[in-house]
Amino acid sequence: MEAVKASGNTLVTAGPGAGKTELLGQRGVFLLETGLCPYPRRILAISFKRDAARNLRQRFEQRCSKDQVGRLDSLTFDAFAKQIVDRFWRALPEPWMLRMPYVIGRFPSRPEYADFQRSVADGLNDPSHPSGWSAQILGKRPTSAQVYSVSKDDFDVAIQELVLSPLTVPTVATFMQLARLRSAFTSAPVSLTFPQIGRLAQAIIETNPRIRSALRATYSHLFIDEFQDTTGVQYGLTRSIFLGSATVVTAVGDDKQKIMGWAGALGDSFGLFVNEFLAGGESAGQKRLSLLTNRRSNARIVEILNVLKERLAPGEPAFVANRPAPSLPPEQICSVVVSNSEANEAHALGAYLARQLATGKRPRDIVLLVRQKPSEWEASFANVLTGYGVSVRNEDRAVGGATIQDLVADPYPLIVLDMLEFLILKRGGAIWARLFELLLDLNAVEDGDEEADEIARGLDEFGKDNSFSGPDYQMDAMTSDELVGKIEKFIGLGKLQSTAPHYLDRAYFDTIRAATRSFLKECIGGGRSVGEVISLFRGNNSVPLMTITKSKGLEYDIVILLGLDDEQWWSFNKNPDEAHSNFFVAASRAKEQLFLTYNGKGASKIQEVLRLLAKAGVKTLSSEEWSKG
Repeated sequence: MEAVKASGNTLVTAGPGAGKTELLGQRGVFLLETGLCPYPRRILAISFKRDAARNLRQRFEQRCSKDQVGRLDSLTFDAFAKQIVDRFWRALPEPWMLRMPYVIGRFPSRPEYADFQRSVADGLNDPSHPSGWSAQILGKRPTSAQVYSVSKDDFDVAIQELVLSPLTVPTVATFMQLARLRSAFTSAPVSLTFPQIGRLAQAIIETNPRIRSALRATYSHLFIDEFQDTTGVQYGLTRSIFLGSATVVTAVGDDKQKIMGWAGALGDSFGLFVNEFLAGGESAGQKRLSLLTNRRSNARIVEILNVLKERLAPGEPAFVANRPAPSLPPEQICSVVVSNSEANEAHALGAYLARQLATGKRPRDIVLLVRQKPSEWEASFANVLTGYGVSVRNEDRAVGGATIQDLVADPYPLIVLDMLEFLILKRGGAIWARLFELLLDLNAVEDGDEEADEIARGLDEFGKDNSFSGPDYQMDAMTSDELVGKIEKFIGLGKLQSTAPHYLDRAYFDTIRAATRSFLKECIGGGRSVGEVISLFRGNNSVPLMTITKSKGLEYDIVILLGLDDEQWWSFNKNPDEAHSNFFVAASRAKEQLFLTYNGKGASKIQEVLRLLAKAGVKTLSSEEWSKG
């Protein structure tokens, strides 16, 4: 309640299951309903991932009027930065004046980086070359040897240290990022990565005080979710706009779950926030708070999390469980499952999953987590699991340019699926009501208006004109393409694009559209009923498989972490803090049961994790015991 009602900048440390997103949802509703965010001012909520931004918006929609929801901008950092550049690109200072449009680029592959590295080294003395130009404006140049000494990993994160206004280039890797940006601006079309867009957005703010003032006047409050994952680019943009302003900033996160260092997450984002945004102290209403109650996991799993926490934050208070553990032997709540080979591990996993599903557990209440390369796990296990009647789906797999995880959560594919389901029902029921509500929103019409009756009739007519004979109607690829086209025409492509802030990037929206069609065709295969296609698309009958990184923010009744060994955790010694955080994130996804599999591949690097598990009283089970118990 103290965090919800805070009058000044607040940093909230919230452990797993403590309700970080719920806190922001309730704070936003409080501000809007009490008038502390007065009309026409708005709330800006920034998240690290699209699903987190969507989740927060949904919590507003469940509690607020449409007018109030319309005053929340729930965006990812990337989408927010892109909006600034797209709106104010003409205000970019030289030499970064854009000639619109630009396209979204990607990080170079290793071979592409090697080519770029050679190009930078060769062009250092040529003022017309991006690296020679960079050396000239800096008044100094690195040597070729220094350029060749920069690894790709160091280069990728160096954009986090590059600042365009005032120009700040502290390292050779940062110099190469400057040359990379110059190269993008001298190419046609200009191709920019999201971190580069973030740096350009910051340059706009730093050189245009009126734009900064306009943003501050627009947003009375700023929320930042998953603050521990904030990168140098993201923090720099936030700081440039809001530090020293009257905008009240609420940052929520858990530094024990900091797993995005490889993507440029700051080493001490919490310390920076305390020093800069909480500098006024409690007299200015600025404070740091902690949420300790874990509302996700049962008491036994919370005990284990408390032991794991000691390695990451020994000075922090222990988590408090909100509910007791089930009346099961401890090893059936959490254990290390030991197999003597990959084959035995796969068969034990298949038998265990089949037994859980037979008891009525839904496939999507279970998750298989891996540290890396889920496609290789899927390839090695899928056939064995199929033999047990278990389907597993790699949610990280890309289909037509988007991951399956995006496709089962993004608004556009969900609307397409709802429309398809509507067409197989004799009476629309809840699906009809959901689509009707969507169409009212997209057309800015209130229920009860004359236009609402028109929309209802139009939806009914679309259903009659395109209905299937029932859920058993056999679909083919041509039918699905034709139907998606009709759905887009009926709703309106522009209105579909307005369903998510990240669809403002038309290239991304078109990627999601194409990926939706591709995945529909994959689900149809040689021919399946409409009902089967919808179920396959949604993954209703498949146990999800994903990386730990992708599981962030999600929760499952049963979590099975595959590969508790040195092969999966090969980089453990390179960055043990981040490795421990990854393990902590994986364990904290579990609500009821947590199992960790080991198949004898060696575990010398992760002995520290094994010792912590032993300290928490986690026992080992043979794969045979586990599959039967």
